Amino acid sequence: MAVNSIATTGVFAALRVRDYRIYWSTGLVSNIGSAMQGVALDWFVLTLTHSGTALGWVAGLQFAPVLLFGLWGGVVADRYDRRTLLLWTQTLYALQALLLTVIVFSGHAALWLLYVLSFALGCVFTVENPARLSFVTELVGRPLIPKAAGLNILSLNAARLIGPAIAGVLIGAIGTGWVFALNAVSFTVVLAGLLSIRPRARETRAVSRPPWTGAGAEGLRYVADRPELVGVFTIFGLVATFAVNFPTTLTLFAGRVFDVGSRGLGLMNTALAVGTVAGTVAATRGVSPRVRAVVVGALLFGGFEALAAVMPTYPAFLALLLPAGFTLMTLNTAVSAFVQSEVSDAMRGRVMAVYTVISMGGSPVGAPVIGWISQHVGVRWGLGVGAATAVLAALGVALWLTRTPRSAPAPKVSAVSAVSGASVTPPVPQAPIAPPGSRSASAAASTGRSPSPEHQPSREPSSEGKQHD
Repeated sequence: MAVNSIATTGVFAALRVRDYRIYWSTGLVSNIGSAMQGVALDWFVLTLTHSGTALGWVAGLQFAPVLLFGLWGGVVADRYDRRTLLLWTQTLYALQALLLTVIVFSGHAALWLLYVLSFALGCVFTVENPARLSFVTELVGRPLIPKAAGLNILSLNAARLIGPAIAGVLIGAIGTGWVFALNAVSFTVVLAGLLSIRPRARETRAVSRPPWTGAGAEGLRYVADRPELVGVFTIFGLVATFAVNFPTTLTLFAGRVFDVGSRGLGLMNTALAVGTVAGTVAATRGVSPRVRAVVVGALLFGGFEALAAVMPTYPAFLALLLPAGFTLMTLNTAVSAFVQSEVSDAMRGRVMAVYTVISMGGSPVGAPVIGWISQHVGVRWGLGVGAATAVLAALGVALWLTRTPRSAPAPKVSAVSAVSGASVTPPVPQAPIAPPGSRSASAAASTGRSPSPEHQPSREPSSEGKQHD
């Protein structure tokens, strides 16, 4: 069935496209394996070091390359064939998981080596994430991009619902090494799927290949010229940096506050994932691309996270993770919808790289800071500081935008000009998705580091008539 002949209505419309259906289903298998590895690695580091600071550093180092090389990764995604890039990066992900397996089984899992492997994972993700988000357009076509974007986030959150629950059981039953091994095997499913699909030809390569020098800065310049986009990314970045550090905070709550062990940690991650899956399904049906939706989402998320921080019992804490996950995904989807309304295809990889840097690049700072606060001041304070950051960021940006003139509307661009590379209007990013093996809650798309981000899509309305209130 031709892509153009497929109905675009319904949450699951993109799955009617054969290639995207294969891509999505094989990716779900790998995402489940990655979620299992994330929980296993968190628990392994905590049992190895008994240190919240070390836990924060392992998480932060994984995202340091996003901060250092994120814009360059977007240029790579715009210059080279994306399926080829994905084949290479998925292979490297599998090797990273295999190395974790070997060092755990051999008894040589030194902390410094875990730091190195976490940093290496982030380096691969820097190229893989913008390539993967951009690759979706080659599978489904422009009309189905928003639906595919929502399904990408749904895949991640469904994996975070299933993976941690499985990991919580397997860690106690067979050990963390076997969990890492299962994740390594899961990437073979993705590789087989990539080899079986037939993406549409990309005309942009022959017409316009961005130069290495200065290309990454174009996305930054575009964002800087739009106050509304600056405001939205400010909220998104601060929330992702300080408020979405669940790998660190949930692990410490499980081990130190409630003493519920690895199974209790798995249940915490599952409760959070249930909320994010529900939020994703609700948000995929439609969300207003306005700054107000972003501000409200951040306020609600910060409020529920603050309530969770003071819950005295484990069941009450679990109950608060459900609305926290729901509102986190509402925020993530609102950011994605707003950004999608601002950009077009011409610089897709580069703008998605900016999106990824903003959503995940702060983790090398935020994760160690929250880990240090949790270690030396208190675990509840670590979660509470993140909640306060979300609320203050939303209020500050709302106040700033009421005093700032709106930016000019983005010029409309036809699908033909966007594909040909004739337009210089910026791209339509997808929600950022956390790297396989990461412990992002969200975001985004991806992963739970960022309100997902991952990862993780695209729409092309003009920005005329947008409001920031």
